[in-house]
Amino acid sequence: MKGESTVVKYRWIWLGAVTAVGLAMDLGTKYLAYTRLEEYVPVEVIGRYLMWKLVYNEGAVFGTNIAALAPWLPPNVFFVTFMLLAMGFLLYYFKNLKKHETLMHIGLMLVMPGALGNFHDRIAHGGKGVVDFILMGIPPNHYWFIYNVADIFVTFGVAIMIIHLIMESVRKKPEEGAVEDGVTDQS
Repeated sequence: MKGESTVVKYRWIWLGAVTAVGLAMDLGTKYLAYTRLEEYVPVEVIGRYLMWKLVYNEGAVFGTNIAALAPWLPPNVFFVTFMLLAMGFLLYYFKNLKKHETLMHIGLMLVMPGALGNFHDRIAHGGKGVVDFILMGIPPNHYWFIYNVADIFVTFGVAIMIIHLIMESVRKKPEEGAVEDGVTDQS
């Protein structure tokens, strides 16, 4: 196992640790949000650039309304089913990653606590949805979506996985070119 990173060598321990810490951070901050903030009332943290504002997101990513897409399907049934399938796929994919794919391991380790945190909200808060409370932007009218710590983990995890995919495609291109050049030189 020479050359194998510590992250990959102990990947299941790392996955468990990152998931536990990330989930605790997410659930802890959400608890503080829904026990100390009044729904829809912004609290300035850094002026109006960063505020706490408690909302319950009933939709999917970026507030997508699942009920409008599939009115016959109760939203929580969709979300619970989707999240269970997604987490099963993530674990299967994680298990089958190659040892040299360190960035992909790290990316998936970050996605898992985020997925579990938002999954927890779907179960714990029923029809209310996911607890979101971080609002950032440029006042007076240019704000991003309201999000939570789970969303931060997912965003960074996905960004790291995209970086891995880009690096892999760049790494493979010179190899492909070398093969083509080698074929051309031999003929």
